[in-house]
Amino acid sequence: MGIAAVLTACSGPDRAPGDRNAAIEGTWQSAGYGYVFDIARDGAGKTRLTSYDRTAASCLGGASSAPVGRDGDATSFGEDGEAELVVRRQGGQLVVREPGSAGHIRMNRLEEPPGCPSAISRNAADRRLQTFDVFWQNLTEHYPPYAHRKLDTTGRERDRAALAEHNTDRMLGKLLGDTVRELGDMHTGIEGEDLSLYGKRPGTRASDDMDTDVFRPAVEARLGKRLTPVIDGKVEYAGGLPDDLGYLRITQFDDFADESYDADRKKFEQALDAVFAVAEQDGRRGLVLDLRLNDGGFDDLGIALASRLTHKPHVAFQKRARDTRAASGFTPYEKLRVSPSARPGFHGPIALLVSDLTVSAGETAVMTLLNRSPKPTLIGRPTQGVFSDQLSRTLPGDWFLDLSNEDYRNAAGQSFEGRGIPVPREFRTPVFTATEIGRRCDSAVARALDHLADKPPGTTKPCPRGST
Repeated sequence: MGIAAVLTACSGPDRAPGDRNAAIEGTWQSAGYGYVFDIARDGAGKTRLTSYDRTAASCLGGASSAPVGRDGDATSFGEDGEAELVVRRQGGQLVVREPGSAGHIRMNRLEEPPGCPSAISRNAADRRLQTFDVFWQNLTEHYPPYAHRKLDTTGRERDRAALAEHNTDRMLGKLLGDTVRELGDMHTGIEGEDLSLYGKRPGTRASDDMDTDVFRPAVEARLGKRLTPVIDGKVEYAGGLPDDLGYLRITQFDDFADESYDADRKKFEQALDAVFAVAEQDGRRGLVLDLRLNDGGFDDLGIALASRLTHKPHVAFQKRARDTRAASGFTPYEKLRVSPSARPGFHGPIALLVSDLTVSAGETAVMTLLNRSPKPTLIGRPTQGVFSDQLSRTLPGDWFLDLSNEDYRNAAGQSFEGRGIPVPREFRTPVFTATEIGRRCDSAVARALDHLADKPPGTTKPCPRGST
């Protein structure tokens, strides 16, 4: 999930002595991310936070937000009582966190106002060229040089010349869309009037076509049990399987409560309480954890899941953001950790099912779980390979750009961006193919049941008796 770029300009009277917001007031610029925050008083004396998207060529604004809560020295900003950003002072820096997002953004005070917002041309043709330039400047400054997914800058001048010659909204959309499409990155996309286009790794199926109701019969047929819904169709569980095994399926790490991150977290934790209380009571000796269709959400909920599945602390992953002003080209790595939860959990062997439809926070959850002991066994197909949070940018002319700007790595320093987390050859299986769904077969679940029960591969048939 990317940090919300929804914040605008305000200034106001001098701050009152002793006000707790005084420490965070001022103008701040982030290391990486391209954010400028103006925290000041409005005409009514109320504190407002304004965010701008800044590049070397532009500084564009969003909408302002107000304080909605306080926890110690941290102030939450948002709208309608819902926190979107949490900020606090740490030494001479401002430390920013988005609820549910792993990691922090660090900001330094600007002594000179940056001249935000930039002027946007009223001339449609000039504005399209501005949009093109700001689009490319954001990609150039923030898109990392991933080993398996690279930004091709060689066509930038050619495309700009083409837009100057045929200066229409249609041509602008085509040129920006072609650039996004070539990246093949699900987290990078362009939106404007009559256009919404995001990248996709070649060969990836559309998750919209994979309705859980379509493949649930195949899973249930292979398990020989009906799945018990814990949160709608988003978290489901089956216990009482042969050989004292259990099955847990999670299709996302957000939108459990349709409210806020805190509400999602509460409902997810309650669901895990219910699932693992049953597992502890029944003495489960192994767990099939199915993340084959998981389209992501909050990284912190993946870490919350991992905390239920370990009895000792371990590293989750490490991340850094693209920062072309730094000598290394990145912000310093921030290492995220998992601490064991005191709530019900499971600490035994896990067969972890994944596929190309395991995406984003689903993948960071996999990366995190692979650091537990005993290490889970991956079964299925490689994951999608989109780990970075989405950085959302405002462009001139009511265009918007989302892009990847972070580099996630496992504890050993490996990156899986663009290629996905691999599955060992001996554990690769078909995943939700038309043939398997049609015949109510599930090769991955069959392989997992055999592996956890220490049975030879193929003992459990992918297609249960009676399948056609």
